[in-house]
Amino acid sequence: MITKRHISNNFVLPSITITQNYKHTRQPSIMTDSSPPNLLAILIDTTTFTWTHRSLARTAKDKALAAKNKTSAGPATLDDVITSVLALGVSFSCLNRDNVLVVIGASEEEVSVIYPRKGGDGNMEEVVMGGNGSSGGGECGERVDLGLLNDYIRLGVAELVNRAAERSEKRSSTIQDDTTIPVVDGKKGAAIASALSLALCTINRFMVASHAGVSALANTSSLQRKDDEGILALMGGSGGGGNGNSKQTSQSNSNKGMILSPRALIIQASPDRTSDYNALMNCAFAANKSEIIIDGCFIPSGIKDDAKSSPFLQQMVDQTNGVYLSVPSGAAQVGGALSEVLMSVFLPPPTIRGDMNLPKLNNVDFRARCFESGESIDIAQICNQCLSIFKTRPKESCLTCGALVRKKAASSSVNGKKMKLK
Repeated sequence: MITKRHISNNFVLPSITITQNYKHTRQPSIMTDSSPPNLLAILIDTTTFTWTHRSLARTAKDKALAAKNKTSAGPATLDDVITSVLALGVSFSCLNRDNVLVVIGASEEEVSVIYPRKGGDGNMEEVVMGGNGSSGGGECGERVDLGLLNDYIRLGVAELVNRAAERSEKRSSTIQDDTTIPVVDGKKGAAIASALSLALCTINRFMVASHAGVSALANTSSLQRKDDEGILALMGGSGGGGNGNSKQTSQSNSNKGMILSPRALIIQASPDRTSDYNALMNCAFAANKSEIIIDGCFIPSGIKDDAKSSPFLQQMVDQTNGVYLSVPSGAAQVGGALSEVLMSVFLPPPTIRGDMNLPKLNNVDFRARCFESGESIDIAQICNQCLSIFKTRPKESCLTCGALVRKKAASSSVNGKKMKLK
């Protein structure tokens, strides 16, 4: 049933000091309460239509600028984004040897964890447990394998793009054979909602592993009991019993891993998919409850009629107290400039962001948007099954969940009172 309702409505580069240890033996990392290890999940938009469209525009612009002896002025290509993500990942791993990095790719219809990969060296199981699984628990310095990072990210993105191209080609051939199949719009955006859901699940997996096998959302007060105050303390392995047991327990927990500070970075280039709004907001609420910060980076193309920002991404960033940046068009996206932008804005951990001059969201558009046209609306038709929002009443069924739309009952006025006609 569709009902009608009212809907209420300076850039500073951080100074980073990186200390290298040239000894072959691993030294234990010194951690303080003010600098916990970070868990960063990077979500990359790999939609084929978006990046092909930008690559063609970039080629045409570069030819015109080359004739005038000028360098490229963008927009960024998918290869530029991958290079910038690699630079960000390497810098992130250098900040703390216990930092954990996860990279997820999102195409139009598929999402996948591209680093760490399943199976082989540096697989997910080894990374979750803290490094080389053969060592029996992982050692410091094995969280991010820089040798595999470049190969796995480029290989994973290439696989996503190839599978998306194969699906598109297969769909085109099927449509040519059967004219009754409706044509699918190729301009639809990336599956950001699915990628963010996968990122939150992956982050929770790491948090449970670093929390001695206990969910990060569990009440930790029971884990601080003494050994004789209940079985929960023994299960959590964090009891603080006397007679020297607290020291041994603390040492045991430090071997299992430290509590990570999680955050997610969404690098988006495609326009928002209005049908994913409810799923995105649910992910934002779940991240806020789990104290997971969501950062957003939108890369506009600078091409006329293309999206210049992401209202959905802005709302998620505002909900989780993250940092949002819409990268300026032009030279800020090419020649290594995009890497500098990403590292300057999204590399600093949340603990020091308050002391930095980072971009702030002052005007966030919280108006609801039509799930069909994407327009901002104040009065809308809302489906009572899936809460989808439409500017105009759907004719037969909800475009999101397929629920049938009940026809309005005819009414007549008798003595000034409205009566429904059966």
